[in-house]
Amino acid sequence: MELIAAGRDADVFALDDHRVLRRYRDGRPAHRDATLLAAVVDAGYPAPAVLGVDGPGMLLERLAGPTLADELLAGRRDAGEAGALLASLHARLHALPWPDGPLLHLDLHPSNVVLAARGPVVIDWTDARTGPAGLDVATTALILAQTVLSPADASVEGPSDVVARVASAVLSAFVGATGPGYRDHLGEAVARRRAVPVLTDHELARLDDARALAARPA
Repeated sequence: MELIAAGRDADVFALDDHRVLRRYRDGRPAHRDATLLAAVVDAGYPAPAVLGVDGPGMLLERLAGPTLADELLAGRRDAGEAGALLASLHARLHALPWPDGPLLHLDLHPSNVVLAARGPVVIDWTDARTGPAGLDVATTALILAQTVLSPADASVEGPSDVVARVASAVLSAFVGATGPGYRDHLGEAVARRRAVPVLTDHELARLDDARALAARPA
């Protein structure tokens, strides 16, 4: 199997042109995530189809196409358009008829949006749960702000100045498209980010600065 992606706590292996295996490194069962993801797809939201699950692994539809982050850094996608797209994906998700909803993704940023032939598809649903929609928006704003302030620590490849500049422009466009209500949830978003085990010391030290930037983008 070919390793094609390594995320925060899972690896993705290509099986063939149509399937990938997403497997948790710590061996925890993937059944809960597979069930949720299948329900998301059944509800009509753009996410990868679940083809099977076995222990810590999920067999998923393989998506052909670059990520939104790739396209932004290559200059092939406008930051304003990207911010509006992220806002639209949030709105569509939060509008799903979900038990105890709305459903939140809680990691919806440009690296987790694949621009497939059928349109934008949201990946990596590990953190998904129900809650207030504003928390989901606040989390995306905070992640973008962290990328502006700590571009060398971001999970994207590119010159730090370019990464920071693009993230800043996307952040401004995103919060402009969503409205200010997310600011009430920035405190909880910061607390959740502090608990992420793979954040660097530099990222953790600048979380309060990131919160301020997320609340009032330049």
